[in-house]
Amino acid sequence: MSRGRKILNSSIANNWEKAFFNSIGHYITLINSGLSKIFKNEPLSNHIKIFGGFAFKNSEYKSSGIPIIRISDFNNEKIILDGVVYYEESPMLEKYELEESDIIIALTGGTIGKLGIVQAGLGKLYLNQRVGKFVILNLDEFEKEYIYWIARGVEGIVKNLAWGAAIPNVSPKQIEELNFPIPTRDIQKNIIRFLNDLRNGNVNGNVYFNEEIESEIKNIQEKQVKTREVQDELSFQFAQLGNLNQAILQEAIQGKLVVQNPDDEPARELLKRIKVEKARSGKKEKTLTPIIPEEIPFDIPKNWVWCRLGEICSKIGSGSTPKGSNYAKSGFPFFRSQNIHNDGLVHDDIKFISNEVQIQMNGTKVLANDILLNITGGSMGRCALVPKDFEEGNVSQHVCIIRPIELDRNYFHKIVLSPYFQKFIFSSTTGAGREGLPKYNLERFVIPLPPLSEQKRIAAEIEKQFAKTKQLKEHIIANQQATEQLLKALLHQAFEAKEMVEEKPKGKAIELKPTNVDYYRRTVLSAEIVWQLHKEPTLGHLKLQKLIYLCQQSAEMQLPTNFLRQAMGPYDNRLMRSIDKQLKEKKWFEYNKTQVLKYQPLEKAGQHHNDFVKYFSAENESIQFIIDTFKTIKSDIVEIVATLYACINNIIDEKFIFSETLLIQRFYEWSEEKQKFSEKEVKRVFSRMKETGIIPKGFTI
Repeated sequence: MSRGRKILNSSIANNWEKAFFNSIGHYITLINSGLSKIFKNEPLSNHIKIFGGFAFKNSEYKSSGIPIIRISDFNNEKIILDGVVYYEESPMLEKYELEESDIIIALTGGTIGKLGIVQAGLGKLYLNQRVGKFVILNLDEFEKEYIYWIARGVEGIVKNLAWGAAIPNVSPKQIEELNFPIPTRDIQKNIIRFLNDLRNGNVNGNVYFNEEIESEIKNIQEKQVKTREVQDELSFQFAQLGNLNQAILQEAIQGKLVVQNPDDEPARELLKRIKVEKARSGKKEKTLTPIIPEEIPFDIPKNWVWCRLGEICSKIGSGSTPKGSNYAKSGFPFFRSQNIHNDGLVHDDIKFISNEVQIQMNGTKVLANDILLNITGGSMGRCALVPKDFEEGNVSQHVCIIRPIELDRNYFHKIVLSPYFQKFIFSSTTGAGREGLPKYNLERFVIPLPPLSEQKRIAAEIEKQFAKTKQLKEHIIANQQATEQLLKALLHQAFEAKEMVEEKPKGKAIELKPTNVDYYRRTVLSAEIVWQLHKEPTLGHLKLQKLIYLCQQSAEMQLPTNFLRQAMGPYDNRLMRSIDKQLKEKKWFEYNKTQVLKYQPLEKAGQHHNDFVKYFSAENESIQFIIDTFKTIKSDIVEIVATLYACINNIIDEKFIFSETLLIQRFYEWSEEKQKFSEKEVKRVFSRMKETGIIPKGFTI
């Protein structure tokens, strides 16, 4: 029979556990403060050693053999063998082998302090350098699980080390010098029982080991959970409003949103006029088969009519992509899938084509009031209405032009976004990998057509209903922001009352001093980025810094950089001066801010590449992906990406429940300078980051 209160609701249980792990470091500190009144504080080294891994050479990695566990190979306390590197088995490396239930800790880098526990069934593993293993000197002194809770206490202390070193690092010796009170095994059992009961939501009135500390911890835990429950409810309400918008669109397409007017001209008359106009154009088109009853998905009002999309459009078709050399600095806008969004056309990173190319691509000319639909890739289904004051442009092969005849364009745009139309889009794709929506499928799509006057009433009603849901969303966002501030205040108040000074490693946090090789690797990475992008006018100091940051973060590389919180995002003030100097001394590139192309190649440009392959073979794929993705992107967009990336990392580290609302709030809190970016623009960039996978490890939504 369970004791006390049992958390039953799965959502509450999830919040309870998240709150528990978010604060476990503080809980351990409070517990140790009570134990230290009974048991003496003594160096951890009297009982536990931190054993460091072996310095395996990159050049000796194998395609098979014994997996090497690096910092990047464990997350959420689990070993992850996807992407590991291997080493040849050797008796000389036996002392670096990991066994089931071993606890390991990251000793350096952006995830310093994170823990891993070796699961059963992984086979033989080797421990890499900069990862430490907890080794118990006398097993009789400890309950096995108590070592885990000691490790959680160490994790909390290590993560609070001072930052600012070129490569943040803590040594095994520093951890061993931490003072901990080591209680008897009976008390260890009681602490284990208390922490597990607290973690599982089984709390009771009994005293486990210290009534005062237990009460304080329970109070903190309950305050966090209550606040997070409010956050969850607000997130649920926000999602429900999104569902409501979809329901509004579905009712619109089924003729249930507005009352029918018997005086309206029947839709069949509208369809007749459209067909006459199409015939008058003289354009030859394939005959579309008649609609059969089995194709009709739902009932519609009597004065509506079913038709195929191809019957009511003068054009349905995608464009083509000119070669890069055919892009111009100005001219006609050339829209690609990243420019097409449901709430309009986005001119970030817009390309242009000359008048000559526009004439060559006359068949895919974009006009005012056209509907542009993404028909491939991760953004398939996104749809934009071209403004009525737009003059002329063109599209790529990933974007389809839909040009209805005599229809209300606002109504038609909303119908394309309806669940009925979107379901059709995703059920009609062909091809592997980058799926595509064939023109023929679009032309044959069965669509309900209302009278023209009713189309206008429906469009107006949709706008009216959407305005209401938008207002409600803004109210929820304001409540979410207020709730987050309340959570911060509650935690601050709770910990302030009994704040214990966490003992930190003696002396300052060690800086793992970069070697000449470390600095050279940094220069080589910069040279590779510049070599590939020096012909792009968008490349300058700001963009290069952000690309180095994103490469370092996405590939989890250790480089001598010191990215701090600056107005323009994560920024290292000394980095560019050093890199420019090194690039010039190596006779690879020279920086000139007055030139359009700011990095000018010198006589030895390109000769860095052999060293790039040598030093970055394991990370090459990640680096190349970053370079390719941002090749032509303007520096301000890269600034948004890098700042959002850093904000997401902070949210993950703080173990907050992620929401887009929280992310946007953190973005604008970063610096007043961020106000130059609109929320609409930031959300678009975040959407693109998710589509391309440029997000930190451990991110979930």
